[in-house]
Amino acid sequence: MASQLGWEVTVVAHPSEAKEESSFNGISSLQNVIAEDFDSSQIDTQTVIVLMTHSYVKDLQFLMAMHTAKPKYVGLLGPNKRREKLLNEFIERCPEVAPSFLDNIYGPSGLNIGAETPQEITIAIIAEVLSVIRSKEPMMLRDKKGGIHQ
Repeated sequence: MASQLGWEVTVVAHPSEAKEESSFNGISSLQNVIAEDFDSSQIDTQTVIVLMTHSYVKDLQFLMAMHTAKPKYVGLLGPNKRREKLLNEFIERCPEVAPSFLDNIYGPSGLNIGAETPQEITIAIIAEVLSVIRSKEPMMLRDKKGGIHQ
């Protein structure tokens, strides 16, 4: 869905996951890399990251690998309890992390729109990302005063 919006999409996967580009429609590239070898120098203030390897340890390792980067948005999938545990351990291991990095972490990722399926969850996450990128508080258009595109 992100590539359909014209976004450049890179998937980063741990080599043990044996991911292939053909598994991800529309991606620009696939990087099979361990967290310790992940090059975060390409992450800038226009970069959006959604982090979920299905491994708490790998998520922590990738978060640590990018702690000096300046992404616009870092979305964490999974429940609040997992996020709290992950962030507490991350801060413990990387106490020098900039507060601005922590401010750009959103978890659980996505807007509360009642999403259930993977496709709906994707829409909820992309909607949240757009609201962050555009610095807009989400609201229903029927509640907006004035025109839609002001």
